[in-house]
Amino acid sequence: MYGVKGKEGFSHLRKIRDYLIILLILIFLIANSSQVAYKPATGKAFRLTMKVTYENMDRERIWNLTENDRIISLFMNNSWQTVYLVSSSHRIERFDVDSDGNMVAILNITKEFILPGEKISYNVTYELIFRERSLPSISEEESGTLNDIPKHLCEEYCRPTSLWRSNMSVLNETAWRIAGNETKVLMIIKKLVKWIAENINYDTSELPRYPNETLFTGLGDCDDQANLLITFCRAIGIPAYLQIGCIYIERRDEVFKRYWSGHLWIRQIRVGWHGWAIVYIPPWGWLPVDLTYVEGNLKENPLNSIVSSAIVKHYTFQYINIIKTDYVAETMSLKSFLEAHEFYIYEEDEMKEMTSDGSLVVKPIIITDLNMFTRVVTFIRQRGSRCE
Repeated sequence: MYGVKGKEGFSHLRKIRDYLIILLILIFLIANSSQVAYKPATGKAFRLTMKVTYENMDRERIWNLTENDRIISLFMNNSWQTVYLVSSSHRIERFDVDSDGNMVAILNITKEFILPGEKISYNVTYELIFRERSLPSISEEESGTLNDIPKHLCEEYCRPTSLWRSNMSVLNETAWRIAGNETKVLMIIKKLVKWIAENINYDTSELPRYPNETLFTGLGDCDDQANLLITFCRAIGIPAYLQIGCIYIERRDEVFKRYWSGHLWIRQIRVGWHGWAIVYIPPWGWLPVDLTYVEGNLKENPLNSIVSSAIVKHYTFQYINIIKTDYVAETMSLKSFLEAHEFYIYEEDEMKEMTSDGSLVVKPIIITDLNMFTRVVTFIRQRGSRCE
């Protein structure tokens, strides 16, 4: 990652700039306020442009760039969506797969460092096509039990990690206390979601929290709450991981924020980034479980976290999976590094709807009352560089 000459650099935990620092959590309409339920039209297309700028305002140090700084993430392609990389400011050198199994592309940026007073930028544009989506008809009666979960999935998706410390006694004991003697997986998920809805209040912060912090403070935003659920699931033996995506928000005005003592700038138009859990629930398989961007009251009907999740009810596009990476530690490291030097990161994201002939829909941006929303999520991904 980064370092200063004469000191050991941070470990290269991530290959890409496009890999997570969760700073802002997706702006969404609060349940039971003015949020309107709707069924997204299938076959709709959108264009997402992302621009990233690194600026070195330090008078002495050079910001060295590595291959990790040249990597961008690519969206998933599946039955729910088709995504194309339409253009990039730099030629694609090659494609690769990151440590979490996500497809990435390496940009051919020949510049090796940023001198004091210099900056470097790149931008990419994606075309995202929304496909018809449906979930299987789930019911408590038909739910499989813990014994119905394949062992190989438990071995891969239930193990404790530095992010999901499911072997930590307080997390493990809390999970089993909530689950009780229940063995049906869907019923366990229902209990876990209801408990989180009743005991964790939505709260934003400049850094993502570890699950034990969310538990102790009773506070957390979308990824914080999702990670707490994932940890509970893994402690009990239910496979789970984190998924990240973006949501088209037509009525969203431009949002511009500064974070980390002004070292990180975020600008977004008609787009928000969101995180939710993916959980294996037999006999239906992997299902999204969303704790924040949902329709209905999770305290009254916890299964709304599945059937009314953002991935089902809104123009949401699956971006990347987090299966191994401890992005919380990476975020803390990057924040400390930027604040210790005169290095700055600027990200601009804009999403537009397209017509059937491929042209962009021109619509006025309607200013919204931000008091109706919780928090915006954007992700500036970790990368590995050094300065000297």
